[in-house]
Parts: sequence; structure tokens; C-alpha cells
Amino acid sequence: MLNNNPSPITKVKVFLALLLVGALGFAFGANFRRGDYIPRYEVEAMFAQQQMLLEQLNSRTVELSDAANAPYFDNAADVFRAIDNSVVSVNVMHQRRQFNRIIDSYSGGSGIIFHETDENIYIVTNYHVVQGAVSATVSLDDIRTAPARFVGGQHQSDLAVISVSRADLVAAGISNYQVAVFGNSDNMEIGNFVIAVGNAYGEGKSATFGIISAQDKSITLESGITLNVLQTDAAINPGNSGGPLVNTRGEVIGINTARLITARSEGMGFAIPSNDAVLILNQFLQTGSIRSPFMGLRTSLVTEEMRAHYSLDATGLLVQSVSDGFVAHQMGLVQGDIITHFNGRAITDHRVFGELISQTGVGGHVRLTVMRNGQQLELTGVMTGRYDTDTNF
Repeated sequence: MLNNNPSPITKVKVFLALLLVGALGFAFGANFRRGDYIPRYEVEAMFAQQQMLLEQLNSRTVELSDAANAPYFDNAADVFRAIDNSVVSVNVMHQRRQFNRIIDSYSGGSGIIFHETDENIYIVTNYHVVQGAVSATVSLDDIRTAPARFVGGQHQSDLAVISVSRADLVAAGISNYQVAVFGNSDNMEIGNFVIAVGNAYGEGKSATFGIISAQDKSITLESGITLNVLQTDAAINPGNSGGPLVNTRGEVIGINTARLITARSEGMGFAIPSNDAVLILNQFLQTGSIRSPFMGLRTSLVTEEMRAHYSLDATGLLVQSVSDGFVAHQMGLVQGDIITHFNGRAITDHRVFGELISQTGVGGHVRLTVMRNGQQLELTGVMTGRYDTDTNF
């Protein structure tokens, strides 16, 4: 069995299975290169046009499986079969204007079916897969396709939800789909076997085999966002973004999102842990929306030159402006304040500030230490959020 304490005979079987899976093809995607997208903007009523769709959702949550009762599969083929009908290929179309003409471009990614209602199925993918898209289709077998609808996404977590109506699935002849089982990513250890599944290079569904190489890694994507991830040596290729990283029980323990691309690197792929993804998905199921934590202020880094020139008495982030309706305004921050600490942690640059905002999440407690006119203040509040989207299909 592909468990973590295999017998010598089983090890031989695993080795043969590895050779077989390796011969099947490429896998799994990430580090999506992006074209020219419509600039991001805030849309407070982003879900209004989809209200009928969202009202169909109930309060059900995505629950992690009880690993103690779940059996291991005997080989890699059984693991793939367990997840196959939960993985879709996602094909999206973008448009950009060039010389007074509209130019269409296409790209591919992957997704995981995580919820269903009487009217729709819901699929999680990477935000960067559908970012800026004007239309999208999904397929289980890379032959029959059905149109998808963008429901919501969070740029900061690189996660998005799309939906497909059951009526469109029936019309396309697609019936063999199933909701994926999510495993507990906290239970994974370095050396555990995993399989990555997805739409590699837009060529259709394939699988690669590997292990968990590291946990609690921090990476920064091309978009500038920082993610906590699992690292794996299972091959990750463009097109598999949004596809699952699966344990030997056939459970989703990660969502493939990136790979390290250098001339000297090999076997360094990254996946969003399932436990992190489930928090975002449950926010969607319970509220019908996905919001990014947002302070509502613009800041600049206080440099030594600024301190000397303006006689500033602290280091941190200088508040340049505050927007109404968000936590910064509610806490009483004003232009000219210097934020020195966030929930007790010193603010040395915007990267640290952004990470702390992301970790706090919408509804989380915020405590800022601020210097104002030479006086130290403690301000508290509850993190607010906003909708991230430049996508409408």
C-alpha cells in the first residue's frame, strides 16, 4: 500500500507504480503567466446580478474527512480514480483592445468540484486562472464542455469559485461528476506520498507522483501576493493551477498553485494547504461571497531620510489617506499617523503589513500601535473586507 510504513514488497510495487505514472505524462500547473487584464476595481454590489444563483446555497460547510476511518489505496491508479471525477479542466477566454480591435486569447487551468445544490455544482480554482476572463468552460473528459459562471474570488488567497448549472451539464452529456473529499493538510508530513492532478499545458487531465517536500513554506507569486504553501516534488506545470494535490486516501490536501522556475531548480512545486482553502470556501458557502481583508488606507514606508527631513519620531508606515467605511476609518486613523505595530508585531515594511492583514482575515481583531504628534496610541477594531474582481462571466 502507498501508506507511510510500507513493507519491502510494497516498496517494490510503489516503485513500479511510480514508473507507470511517470510515463503517463506531464502535470500540474501553476505560475500562470498573465496577459493584459482589465485593471482591478472595487464593486460593492458584485454579486447582485447573481443573486438568484447565490440564494440556492445553504449553510453546509466543506468538512475535512475523518482520516482514521479512511482507507489507503493500494496503488497510484486507484488514487487517481478516486479523484478523477472531481477534477475539471478550466478553459478561459480573455479580451484586450489593440489598435481599435478586440483581440481574443485563451488559456487553461484546473478546478475541483467542492459543493453541489439542486441547481448547480461549485468549483474552486486559482484566482489567477480566471482573473480578467470574459468567459470560461469546464470539462471532465476534455471533450464535452459546459459554460461556467464566475461567482467570486479572493486575489489575496489566489482562490476563486466558479459554478456550472446542472441543466448545462445535462445538455453537454456530463453526468459522472462527484464532490471531492478534503483531507486535513495539517496531518501531512514530509515524505508522505502525494499525486498532483490537472490540465497540464491545456492538454487535458494527467497525473504526477511525488512526496511532500516541506510544510509551512512562504512564497511570493508574480502578482506580489504571499502565500503559505505545501512544497512537493510532484511535477507542477502551467495549466494545473487550481488542480488538487491528493494524499493516498484520494483526499484533497492542497490546491496546486505555483512552481519555482529557475535554471537550477527541479521538483519544487507548491500547493495551498486544504485547511487554508476550506476556510475561504466555507466563507463562501455561509455568506455567498468571498471577501479579502482590507484596511482601507494608503501608506508609505518611513525611511531614515524622511525621519530626518520631517523630524518624525518613529519608524513604520506613514498613513497618507484613509477611506470611509473600512476598519482604518472606524479605528480613528488619520493622515500623518505612523503605524509601528500590528497586533504586537513591529511593522518594518509593506510586505510584513500585508502578511499580517492577510493572516487576520475578515472579522479578525486588529490592534495597532500608532505614533501621533509624538504620542503613542493603541487603536483597536475588527478587520473589514472588500470584493476582488476584474472578472465577469
